[in-house]
Amino acid sequence: MAPEILKDDASYSYPVDWFAMGCTIYEMIAARTPFRDQKEKVNKDELKRRTLEDEVKFEHPGFDEATKDICRMFLAKKVEDRLGSRNANDDPRKHHFFKSINFRRLEAGLTDPPFVPDPSVVYAKDVADIADFSEVRGIEFDDKDTKFFKKFSTGAISIPWQNEVIETGLFDELNDPNRVIGESGKSGVCLLL
Repeated sequence: MAPEILKDDASYSYPVDWFAMGCTIYEMIAARTPFRDQKEKVNKDELKRRTLEDEVKFEHPGFDEATKDICRMFLAKKVEDRLGSRNANDDPRKHHFFKSINFRRLEAGLTDPPFVPDPSVVYAKDVADIADFSEVRGIEFDDKDTKFFKKFSTGAISIPWQNEVIETGLFDELNDPNRVIGESGKSGVCLLL
Protein backbone atom coordinates (compact mmCIF):
# COMPACT_ATOMS: atom_id res chain seq x y z
CA MET A 1 0.00 0.00 0.00
CA ALA A 2 1.17 3.49 -0.77
CA PRO A 3 2.49 5.59 2.13
CA GLU A 4 -0.47 7.98 1.96
CA ILE A 5 -2.88 5.08 2.54
CA LEU A 6 -0.87 3.85 5.51
CA LYS A 7 -0.91 7.25 7.21
CA ASP A 8 -4.06 7.26 9.28
CA ASP A 9 -4.67 10.98 8.96
CA ALA A 10 -4.05 11.38 5.22
CA SER A 11 -6.41 11.39 2.26
CA TYR A 12 -5.31 9.93 -1.04
CA SER A 13 -6.14 9.78 -4.73
CA TYR A 14 -4.89 8.22 -7.99
CA PRO A 15 -1.15 8.43 -7.12
CA VAL A 16 -1.64 5.30 -4.97
CA ASP A 17 -2.12 3.43 -8.26
CA TRP A 18 1.30 4.59 -9.49
CA PHE A 19 2.83 3.30 -6.25
CA ALA A 20 1.05 -0.03 -6.85
CA MET A 21 2.46 -0.07 -10.40
CA GLY A 22 5.96 0.29 -8.93
CA CYS A 23 5.27 -2.60 -6.54
CA THR A 24 3.98 -4.73 -9.42
CA ILE A 25 7.02 -4.11 -11.63
CA TYR A 26 9.33 -4.74 -8.69
CA GLU A 27 7.56 -7.99 -7.78
CA MET A 28 7.60 -9.22 -11.37
CA ILE A 29 11.40 -8.88 -11.41
CA ALA A 30 12.33 -9.89 -7.84
CA ALA A 31 9.48 -12.37 -7.13
CA ARG A 32 8.90 -10.56 -3.84
CA THR A 33 7.42 -7.30 -2.64
CA PRO A 34 9.67 -4.23 -2.37
CA PHE A 35 9.74 -4.01 1.42
CA ARG A 36 10.01 -7.66 2.43
CA ASP A 37 12.72 -10.22 1.69
CA GLN A 38 11.92 -13.54 0.05
CA LYS A 39 9.97 -15.78 2.49
CA GLU A 40 10.53 -13.28 5.30
CA LYS A 41 7.79 -13.13 7.94
CA VAL A 42 7.21 -9.49 8.82
CA ASN A 43 4.43 -8.23 11.06
CA LYS A 44 2.03 -5.54 9.87
CA ASP A 45 3.62 -2.73 11.89
CA GLU A 46 7.13 -3.45 10.61
CA LEU A 47 5.91 -3.67 7.00
CA LYS A 48 4.13 -0.35 7.46
CA ARG A 49 7.29 1.23 8.92
CA ARG A 50 9.40 -0.05 6.03
CA THR A 51 6.94 1.23 3.47
CA LEU A 52 6.85 4.66 5.10
CA GLU A 53 10.57 5.00 5.85
CA ASP A 54 12.87 2.58 4.00
CA GLU A 55 14.17 3.01 0.50
CA VAL A 56 13.69 0.12 -1.90
CA LYS A 57 16.71 -2.16 -2.52
CA PHE A 58 17.56 -3.71 -5.88
CA GLU A 59 19.50 -6.85 -5.01
CA HIS A 60 18.03 -9.12 -7.70
CA PRO A 61 20.19 -9.36 -10.85
CA GLY A 62 17.12 -8.86 -13.07
CA PHE A 63 16.97 -5.12 -12.34
CA ASP A 64 18.55 -3.15 -15.16
CA GLU A 65 18.99 0.63 -14.87
CA ALA A 66 15.67 1.46 -16.56
CA THR A 67 13.78 -0.88 -14.24
CA LYS A 68 15.50 0.46 -11.13
CA ASP A 69 14.75 4.00 -12.26
CA ILE A 70 11.05 3.46 -12.91
CA CYS A 71 10.61 1.53 -9.66
CA ARG A 72 12.32 4.30 -7.67
CA MET A 73 10.12 6.88 -9.37
CA PHE A 74 6.85 4.95 -8.85
CA LEU A 75 7.79 4.05 -5.26
CA ALA A 76 8.58 7.62 -4.21
CA LYS A 77 7.31 8.24 -0.68
CA LYS A 78 6.03 11.75 -1.44
CA VAL A 79 3.16 11.98 -3.92
CA GLU A 80 4.63 15.11 -5.52
CA ASP A 81 7.83 13.15 -6.34
CA ARG A 82 6.06 10.05 -7.72
CA LEU A 83 6.10 9.32 -11.45
CA GLY A 84 2.65 9.97 -12.89
CA SER A 85 1.76 12.61 -10.29
CA ARG A 86 4.51 15.22 -10.46
CA ASN A 87 2.69 17.57 -12.83
CA ALA A 88 -0.07 17.64 -15.46
CA ASN A 89 2.27 16.40 -18.24
CA ASP A 90 3.87 13.58 -16.22
CA ASP A 91 3.16 10.56 -18.44
CA PRO A 92 4.79 7.31 -17.24
CA ARG A 93 4.43 5.85 -20.76
CA LYS A 94 7.24 8.18 -21.86
CA HIS A 95 9.73 6.58 -19.45
CA HIS A 96 12.50 4.60 -21.19
CA PHE A 97 11.34 1.45 -19.33
CA PHE A 98 8.37 1.35 -21.75
CA LYS A 99 10.35 2.13 -24.93
CA SER A 100 9.46 -1.22 -26.54
CA ILE A 101 5.70 -0.71 -26.18
CA ASN A 102 3.68 0.96 -28.91
CA PHE A 103 0.90 2.35 -26.72
CA ARG A 104 -1.24 3.51 -29.66
CA ARG A 105 -1.38 -0.05 -31.05
CA LEU A 106 -1.91 -1.44 -27.58
CA GLU A 107 -4.81 0.92 -26.82
CA ALA A 108 -6.37 0.16 -30.21
CA GLY A 109 -6.30 -3.56 -29.42
CA LEU A 110 -3.86 -4.31 -32.24
CA THR A 111 -1.17 -5.84 -30.04
CA ASP A 112 -1.38 -9.41 -28.81
CA PRO A 113 -0.34 -9.91 -25.20
CA PRO A 114 2.86 -11.91 -24.74
CA PHE A 115 1.21 -13.93 -21.97
CA VAL A 116 -2.43 -14.78 -21.25
CA PRO A 117 -2.96 -16.21 -17.76
CA ASP A 118 -4.95 -19.39 -17.31
CA PRO A 119 -7.82 -18.52 -14.93
CA SER A 120 -7.80 -22.01 -13.43
CA VAL A 121 -4.17 -21.75 -12.26
CA VAL A 122 -2.95 -20.05 -9.08
CA TYR A 123 0.00 -17.83 -9.99
CA ALA A 124 0.20 -16.14 -6.60
CA LYS A 125 1.45 -18.64 -4.04
CA ASP A 126 1.30 -16.41 -0.97
CA VAL A 127 -1.60 -14.27 0.16
CA ALA A 128 0.35 -12.92 3.13
CA ASP A 129 0.44 -9.49 1.50
CA ILE A 130 -3.35 -9.29 1.64
CA ALA A 131 -3.58 -10.64 5.17
CA ASP A 132 -0.96 -8.17 6.41
CA PHE A 133 -3.32 -5.26 5.93
CA SER A 134 -6.61 -6.93 6.86
CA GLU A 135 -7.97 -7.16 10.39
CA VAL A 136 -10.60 -9.81 9.56
CA ARG A 137 -9.77 -13.38 10.62
CA GLY A 138 -11.42 -16.77 11.08
CA ILE A 139 -14.19 -16.65 8.50
CA GLU A 140 -15.43 -20.07 7.42
CA PHE A 141 -17.60 -20.84 4.40
CA ASP A 142 -19.84 -23.82 3.88
CA ASP A 143 -20.82 -25.50 0.58
CA LYS A 144 -23.73 -23.08 0.08
CA ASP A 145 -21.32 -20.11 0.29
CA THR A 146 -18.87 -21.75 -2.11
CA LYS A 147 -21.64 -22.39 -4.64
CA PHE A 148 -22.79 -18.76 -4.32
CA PHE A 149 -19.29 -17.30 -4.79
CA LYS A 150 -18.61 -19.46 -7.86
CA LYS A 151 -21.19 -17.32 -9.68
CA PHE A 152 -18.77 -14.39 -9.42
CA SER A 153 -15.87 -16.02 -11.23
CA THR A 154 -14.89 -13.77 -14.13
CA GLY A 155 -12.08 -15.95 -15.41
CA ALA A 156 -9.70 -13.02 -14.96
CA ILE A 157 -8.70 -14.13 -11.47
CA SER A 158 -8.20 -17.76 -10.56
CA ILE A 159 -10.82 -19.44 -8.37
CA PRO A 160 -8.25 -20.47 -5.72
CA TRP A 161 -7.01 -16.86 -5.48
CA GLN A 162 -10.59 -15.60 -5.18
CA ASN A 163 -11.19 -18.10 -2.37
CA GLU A 164 -8.13 -16.76 -0.54
CA VAL A 165 -9.40 -13.18 -0.89
CA ILE A 166 -12.77 -14.26 0.50
CA GLU A 167 -11.29 -16.38 3.30
CA THR A 168 -9.01 -13.59 4.54
CA GLY A 169 -12.04 -11.29 4.79
CA LEU A 170 -10.56 -8.77 2.38
CA PHE A 171 -13.50 -9.10 -0.03
CA ASP A 172 -15.99 -8.05 2.66
CA GLU A 173 -13.65 -5.36 3.94
CA LEU A 174 -13.24 -3.76 0.50
CA ASN A 175 -16.91 -4.05 -0.37
CA ASP A 176 -18.14 -2.40 2.81
CA PRO A 177 -20.42 0.44 1.56
CA ASN A 178 -19.52 2.51 4.63
CA ARG A 179 -15.79 2.45 3.85
CA VAL A 180 -14.36 5.82 2.81
CA ILE A 181 -12.36 5.64 -0.40
CA GLY A 182 -10.08 8.37 -1.67
CA GLU A 183 -9.89 12.02 -0.83
CA SER A 184 -13.46 12.78 -1.93
CA GLY A 185 -14.70 11.24 1.31
CA LYS A 186 -17.43 9.37 -0.55
CA SER A 187 -18.13 5.77 0.20
CA GLY A 188 -17.85 3.28 -2.59
CA VAL A 189 -17.80 -0.31 -3.59
CA CYS A 190 -14.74 -2.07 -4.93
CA LEU A 191 -15.66 -5.26 -6.74
CA LEU A 192 -12.72 -7.59 -6.47
CA LEU A 193 -14.18 -10.70 -8.06
